[in-house]
Amino acid sequence: MLYKKTEFKFFIVIACLMVGLIACKNKQFVESDEDVALYDTKEFLSFYERFGTDSLFQMQHIIFPLEGIRSLQDSLDVVGPDFKWEEDSWVVHGPFDDMNGQFNREFLSMKGIVIEKISDQSGSFSMERRFGRLSSGWYLIYYREMGKY
Repeated sequence: MLYKKTEFKFFIVIACLMVGLIACKNKQFVESDEDVALYDTKEFLSFYERFGTDSLFQMQHIIFPLEGIRSLQDSLDVVGPDFKWEEDSWVVHGPFDDMNGQFNREFLSMKGIVIEKISDQSGSFSMERRFGRLSSGWYLIYYREMGKY
């Protein structure tokens, strides 16, 4: 009987240690996740700057056919829900220019994806790009062209 009580106490001690280790590990992960947003990491900022200034690099870091939405050309234009950007018709994107404060840019991080939203001051016109981290680096994975949505 004494043997079983000792064994039970040993089991409780081991279980408490395991729970403590898991709790500490999860806490460290959460804290480091909150300290630096994905779009503020050195790795993403370096990628983002090069993406806007190096056209060859940009083309190599887009997943074609690229999901997204093109802007409507006129009131009769219709864009299908399965629209994709193709490599042969891609217009290279330059670095962000706020045009003397006429445009705002905001970044969000969600589950390993950086979402960039750019809009005019009135909020009437906007665009969105989504960047994802794959095993070989960052890539543009979605693009909604500047337009009225």
